[in-house]
Amino acid sequence: MQTLPTLTHPKPGAFPASSTLATVVAGVAGLFALWIAGNASAAVMQFHMLLIALFCYAATFYIPAKGITVPQVNADGTPNYNEAIVRAGVWASTFWGVVGFLVGLVIAIQLAFPTFSLDIPATTFGRLRPLHTSAVIFAFGGNVLLMTSFYVVQRTCQARLAGRLAPWFVFWGYQLFIVLAATGYVMGSPSPRNMPSRNGMSICG
Repeated sequence: MQTLPTLTHPKPGAFPASSTLATVVAGVAGLFALWIAGNASAAVMQFHMLLIALFCYAATFYIPAKGITVPQVNADGTPNYNEAIVRAGVWASTFWGVVGFLVGLVIAIQLAFPTFSLDIPATTFGRLRPLHTSAVIFAFGGNVLLMTSFYVVQRTCQARLAGRLAPWFVFWGYQLFIVLAATGYVMGSPSPRNMPSRNGMSICG
């Protein structure tokens, strides 16, 4: 009878070549983002590319810390679950939930008092309304769903999450796109030009 090959894992505490490659890729991506920012004609695009560059260069310091291998099982033979990323997701969900609910409170007040925007473009109803819905649904709810999946799949499979960096790439990449979307809304991109005004309130921002 043919036997299946035994799976081997990198030695705990080692820094594998894949982590080195990920660090190099992050640095190159940061340079590319800076090049786009320098050639961007729109302020929103330039700002977003600078955010991506900052994210990439932060990753060049973060990857060496998280890229070190860890034991797949504990000393007693139980799976060494990745609880750190689940805890990070709890904190992120809480933060984005508070942000989304506070923005919802502001736009609710604006429905009764349209001048509450203080004539600041970034705080008009048309820009804060999509920020509120996106923060509550995608930032808060999305993080809850992602971290619930990360928690449940480990218990279902009785194994640690696959990859040293992949779970954290999902987590931090998701936070980055949340920030990109949020800043895009308050900076007026995209602009909801087809939304009518209501009670003298600036819907378009």
